Amino acid sequence: MLNGATCFQNVYIVCGYTDLRSGIDKLASIFDRQAGKNPFVPDTLYLFCGRKTDRIKGLVWKKDGFLLLYKRLEQ
Repeated sequence: MLNGATCFQNVYIVCGYTDLRSGIDKLASIFDRQAGKNPFVPDTLYLFCGRKTDRIKGLVWKKDGFLLLYKRLEQ
């Protein structure tokens, strides 16, 4: 689905802990507020980390809407 993640022009890691119960709208507003940049940029990946560092959420703007990614690391 992400073609080996080689399609991203930019990757942003949002600093600090994020409540990973948050949905797409909340995560987009967090990035907008912290970075002061528009999150509606194609081929850009935004990464958020929760308190437990084994969980990561990603947000990608596609031309027809956001794609929400969730990864729980094994080790």
